[in-house]
Amino acid sequence: MLVKVPLVAAAAFATAVSAVAVPADIELMKKSYIERLHKRSTSLAKRNSLTTGVSDATILNFALTLEHLEDTWYKMALEKFTAADFEAAGYTGLYPLLEQVSRDETSHVGFLKAALEAAGATPVQACNYSFPLTTVKDFLSLSQVVEGVGVSAYLGAAGAIHEPDYVTAAGSILTVEARHNAFVRFLNNYTPFPQPYDTPLSATNVVTIVTPFFDSCPEGSAPTIKGKSAINVTTTEFTLGGTLELVPADASAVPAGTTVYCGFATGLEAAFTLWEDGSCKIPTENITTGQTYVLVTTGPSLEDKYTLAGPAIIDTTPQNTSVTIPGLENSAASGASSAVASATSAAGSAVASSAPASASPSPAGLAAATNAAVSGKQMAGAAGLFAALVGGLAVLL
Repeated sequence: MLVKVPLVAAAAFATAVSAVAVPADIELMKKSYIERLHKRSTSLAKRNSLTTGVSDATILNFALTLEHLEDTWYKMALEKFTAADFEAAGYTGLYPLLEQVSRDETSHVGFLKAALEAAGATPVQACNYSFPLTTVKDFLSLSQVVEGVGVSAYLGAAGAIHEPDYVTAAGSILTVEARHNAFVRFLNNYTPFPQPYDTPLSATNVVTIVTPFFDSCPEGSAPTIKGKSAINVTTTEFTLGGTLELVPADASAVPAGTTVYCGFATGLEAAFTLWEDGSCKIPTENITTGQTYVLVTTGPSLEDKYTLAGPAIIDTTPQNTSVTIPGLENSAASGASSAVASATSAAGSAVASSAPASASPSPAGLAAATNAAVSGKQMAGAAGLFAALVGGLAVLL
């Protein structure tokens, strides 16, 4: 895969960005928001959601748990891989953009901590994590899954929050995480917007996916929600109507003699097929392209109380995105925009070339097991990474 973006002059790009950034205004806006939370009284931290009975502060702390993970993920990757490493892998000019993503995650951590403290709650601390960082492409493949799960986690929590100010805090981060996810999907030659709706996930589902990344946590900072058994996925390419081979990592998770389904969650839709002898069919109805979550359930229902294992992650999106972006040398931009244009004018066209449209590989399915599965030949390297990860996984953020 070859990806060239117009911002190839890293140093010049960084200078151009600094010319248009307004950090003082942003910090002022955040400060105003935090002060408003504080004035609303510390009772905010104690108000429970009308639907879940869980305090808003608990939900926001769960979001902070994920932001700590993403913040560390990008920092470790940018410490391990240099701009030259990305260039050698064919990603010209990408490094400064990933640095911006990393700064976003750091800002999210600081914002959530300040909001929680203003409302009288104690923010959770960062944990110690185990991340599979082998190659640049592996990093980008896993980033796609991490970012996708992050979007689903925020979306799933939004409906459970009682206090409007907390909804605003979570929503302002969710929209940026969605941009991160779209950007990384494009880098991996997947369409940035594969479906018209994103998929909400319950906290239990999110914990099941991310737990293998956690080594240890300071007292009081580990996720308190218990996840389900992970799923081992052995299928490597996913097509609608095709067969999906998967089994719970914990065989005892499926009671003998029980009718069991594969439940598929994509967007705001769900679909179910019978799970028999370790396999089920990928539905052809109610399932779209994009990141899809698969659970083993006694349903047909995706509610936590019916879930036996999972979710794992599959993606039926063809890995065939090919876009040519014109250079900015003919741009009529002025001022700060001209600074960006002059910094990138030598780049010419930006090209993202990919697999043929007939192929239907997909990014990794997060399957927590000793042989974590990856969906898609282009991302098969991620399988080995997960295999080495505390029991394995089946792709994000």
